[in-house]
Amino acid sequence: MPKSKTPPSPNKHMVAVHALGHPNSPPPQTRWAQPGRGRGGEPAVPAALGTVTPQPPDAPGAATLNEGSGSDLMVSWTAPAIDSTHGAATGFNLRSSPSGAGTWTVVSGVTSPFDLPGLLAGAAIDVQLQSTNAAGTSEWSSTSTLTTAATGPYAPNAPAITSVAPPADGTNSKLTVTWTAPAVDGTHGAATGYNLRSSPSGAGTWTNVSGVTSPYTLTGLAGATAIDVEVQATNAAASPGAWSAVTTGTTWGCTIAWGSWQVGASQVHNSPVAPNTGVNITAVAAPTAVTGASFAWSASNTSVPTTGLIATTTDGQTNGWGQWFNSPATTGTFYLWALPQGAGSATIGVLVSSAITVS
Repeated sequence: MPKSKTPPSPNKHMVAVHALGHPNSPPPQTRWAQPGRGRGGEPAVPAALGTVTPQPPDAPGAATLNEGSGSDLMVSWTAPAIDSTHGAATGFNLRSSPSGAGTWTVVSGVTSPFDLPGLLAGAAIDVQLQSTNAAGTSEWSSTSTLTTAATGPYAPNAPAITSVAPPADGTNSKLTVTWTAPAVDGTHGAATGYNLRSSPSGAGTWTNVSGVTSPYTLTGLAGATAIDVEVQATNAAASPGAWSAVTTGTTWGCTIAWGSWQVGASQVHNSPVAPNTGVNITAVAAPTAVTGASFAWSASNTSVPTTGLIATTTDGQTNGWGQWFNSPATTGTFYLWALPQGAGSATIGVLVSSAITVS
């Protein structure tokens, strides 16, 4: 019987075979990861950090509203603040509605200031704003309300009366009224005409005159009487403008006329008045008593002289006052004034000549 072969002892002639290679291959190098490094020395991938979530913006404050052209509204606002729960606004939406109706019309992507057009004239309009960014939209802001301008044409502003004064024509029944045109603005048009009304001062019993121009002279008034005057501007608007402030003027207290000795249109300077070396007037109390009279030379025929007065005396005529005197001492164009006086030497009437050439 053949002898069986005994398997070699595991401790005798044992050859190590690396699990990943040939028995003669060197064993693979083992690399240990170091702190902050990955396998093979590559940078380690850090653990995920906390991700910042975008936040929608806060609502803007209430809009500021102003009247624009026509019936538009100009809307302005400021961006809302940024905080821990609200991001920055990158855009804005706007909505409007007839006040209280809540029937909103939205306009997106607006910027401040924004001209809101197409509104009903003379109507109250509610406006709200909304902020937007990539994360979403805010709540709508609180409501702002403004009434749009009324549809044109617009009535004018009130004129400004500059003078209510009796004229220098010797009468006691007139007042001349002058005024300036009112200013034009966004809600008031230009004046194209004027009305005037007058009343005994304080009575409020007005007499109206339509379609007047400045200056305008009221006639048929009582002498030495205070008269209240107002002026109103008109144009194509359905209603006229407001009446001006009341201005009061007082008529003269007497009537005056040149007498038989009148001043000539040409004079030689510093010489007796031609042609009669003197001038006289008649001054009739109506109703104020005449106690004296003066003459005066002036280069103006609108400003009543208060200096350089030449006193007169009664001249024997009924209500007559006269005096001999010289022409002005210098050459030029002058006017001769007749100025009757009442109690306290107050001027109670005025009469001025035509232009006189003094050579």
